[in-house]
Amino acid sequence: RDVPAFFELETGLASGSYRNDTAKAKADVTGLVTDPAKGNVCDKVRLVLVYALSNGVGSTPDIDDVASAMRESLETRGSVVGTAAGGDGGAPPAAASHGTLTPNDRSRLDAGMRAVEYLKRLRSMHMIPVSSAPSSESASSSAPPSSSVGSDMLSSLVARATNQATGLLAKATDRLGTMLGRAHKARATSVVENICEMRPGTEDDEYLYLDPRVKGDVDVSALRNAARAPAREAIAFVIGGGCYAEYQNIQSVADGGGRTVTYGSTEIVDPCTFLGHLGGL
Repeated sequence: RDVPAFFELETGLASGSYRNDTAKAKADVTGLVTDPAKGNVCDKVRLVLVYALSNGVGSTPDIDDVASAMRESLETRGSVVGTAAGGDGGAPPAAASHGTLTPNDRSRLDAGMRAVEYLKRLRSMHMIPVSSAPSSESASSSAPPSSSVGSDMLSSLVARATNQATGLLAKATDRLGTMLGRAHKARATSVVENICEMRPGTEDDEYLYLDPRVKGDVDVSALRNAARAPAREAIAFVIGGGCYAEYQNIQSVADGGGRTVTYGSTEIVDPCTFLGHLGGL
């Protein structure tokens, strides 16, 4: 399926890497979703949806062009990688009723196209918030990341492995370095950190603090301003849909900070099931 290729492109779209080059964004997305040797139907539909959600990257006509190209490619050339009944990539069912698509993949493609139309309606009603523009290179260079030591060590290890490896190993090492270098914090992860570390000017300012040791009337403002130690145990519960990527993102940051975070949500579904829900809207 070449999942790393989809991961890299989706992360680039979400992080704003393509904001100053919309033509390249459209070309890269179109090239990947029309390649029959890469990804299954769910992978390609998900990439188009990420493209539609990435404000400042593609206009509505661009989204139409990419979605149409994906559909035409799948209907005429199909996909080498089928979508198993459980939602993950695997061998496709034996029979196909339309072109080279199996009935299962045909159903997922139709649901994906409906999901694209739904997101286009949200864009037209300005219900998808516009992300702020990424900071300039000068601003980034003046403020080194807090994990610069770890990043230097990681860069050194990846560079050493790249120099020693050849052929496929060198390619795999380069791909791993790219994926790790583009990792970023999810919104839920930042909220948990802000509250646990009591950072001013963040969600912590509006968070409700209660102390079971206080009896009688509770002065919420006094509790918030009282001396408190950073929290080392937390429960993060999402009202609505959660995902494994968000859970993993929270856990990776929590482990690095010596914090235990229990994650939960109203519902956790696999990516293909979520695409089906979105298509039903």
